[in-house]
Amino acid sequence: MPLRPGSLWLYDVARRVFTGIRDLARVRVVATGLDDVPPGQVVLAVTHFGYLDFVFVALLWWEQRRDRLRFLVGPRPYRSRLLGAAISACGGLAVVGKPGHASLKASLSTLDAGWSIALFPEAGVSRSFSVRTCHTGAVRMALQTGVPLVPVGVWGGHRIMTRGHGATTRRGAGSLRALWKAPIRIHFGAPVDLSGATGPEDAGRRLQAALQSAVDVAVLDFPLGHPAGAWWVPAAFGGGAPTEAERDIWDARDVMRGLRPDRDKM
Repeated sequence: MPLRPGSLWLYDVARRVFTGIRDLARVRVVATGLDDVPPGQVVLAVTHFGYLDFVFVALLWWEQRRDRLRFLVGPRPYRSRLLGAAISACGGLAVVGKPGHASLKASLSTLDAGWSIALFPEAGVSRSFSVRTCHTGAVRMALQTGVPLVPVGVWGGHRIMTRGHGATTRRGAGSLRALWKAPIRIHFGAPVDLSGATGPEDAGRRLQAALQSAVDVAVLDFPLGHPAGAWWVPAAFGGGAPTEAERDIWDARDVMRGLRPDRDKM
């Protein structure tokens, strides 16, 4: 494996800070499926229902692998020079340009340098808390490099902070209270079988199915169950979250109004 450049010292500082917050709040992270993850370098395709999901994955990955993940990050945080600089110092890679252009090339170079990459192939938070159609960046990386593509379902983080339920919203005013002893379920699925895929779109559909399967595992044995009518529970499990059809309608309305539907392309 090629030598890895840089120490990412700010990544380690952030890791220690977030570990302290997690432990102080007594957050309970329950992970399964780690035995199915091949040793060495991987591409982690992660669901993204909550804004803090990347934190729990990164901390768990360090504790299990003593390895730093390079996350692909959408363009919005980079609008702040300070935040953008901090993300870059932590090894973050900006999702910029059209699908398959600069972002994919930078990711392939990062994989060639021996790093593991984590990204959110849905490219945004889904209102329905079910997996949306995946962009093809993750599968293109795996197909072009041969690095295993591992689906990671994260469940429970959206109860703390997510789209429309953040710390600054009326409905999410209790997000800090929700952090206290919050259960977080992370399930690692087996590497996605891309053999025989007819193209990136077909491979993307396989990834979407694998991600939804990983989420379903986490939902079914979530410590808090899946209470009927709860806003954070998918409609397919009897919850109060929007259905996938309702989600698609609202996303389309966002586009018509000129609003970003919370998706970045790659």
